[in-house]
Amino acid sequence: MINQISIKVVLAILVILLSSCNTDKNTEVEKSLTLQAKDSWKYKHLKGKFYTDKYGKLFEQKVYAIAGKEETINSQIYFDSLVYINLDDTVIEKSLSEAIDIKTYAEFDEGTMYSKDINNIYYSNASSSGAFRLIVSGANPKTFKPLSDYLYGIDSKNIFYRGKKIEGLNFEKHEILYSLDTTDFFIDYIKDDKVVFYDGDTVKGADAKTFKLVAGQKWRAEDKNYKYECCGQRVE
Repeated sequence: MINQISIKVVLAILVILLSSCNTDKNTEVEKSLTLQAKDSWKYKHLKGKFYTDKYGKLFEQKVYAIAGKEETINSQIYFDSLVYINLDDTVIEKSLSEAIDIKTYAEFDEGTMYSKDINNIYYSNASSSGAFRLIVSGANPKTFKPLSDYLYGIDSKNIFYRGKKIEGLNFEKHEILYSLDTTDFFIDYIKDDKVVFYDGDTVKGADAKTFKLVAGQKWRAEDKNYKYECCGQRVE
């Protein structure tokens, strides 16, 4: 099961990389690439992909995707020193050295984008500039665990999608609707007693009480009012 999920994670990341690669280089990545070429060989390895320079500044080794000829993808290793926080649609940068407690930092099982330390939960969001690390606001490191779908996580009070809390979800009444395809454990929908969610967004007009997944039909889900194709779209 883990191997199946891991393969899907890799495929998903490759799709993201292929769809977002271009010739424009992020300023911070350019700085990191330059820095890596000059003195990264002097960095001290701590654990996983984390290193420090001679001043004790923390860096994370990442891979930057570069579009090559004939739709090929080349890659370049670089070192990133930042972590990001999403607050009310505003992205705040923070130094890795300030954010991560490297002594308690640990990865979850293979097949998830989440990791943790004693203070925070982190989500690695894949992009052509390398996976950038987000602090998952509001997540409790003591109770957080990834769900079988690598994009989702849950703690004692909230469910998270791609590092963000699903807003408007009644956690006490939540129900996770896993794919009816028994070859995978991906999440199709999450609902509570009033609202249905797909990829963290509300499925407008869906009746949560009667909403269910179906098999053997041209549609994937239905409620008393509508039938739904993939991605929460109604069948017209």
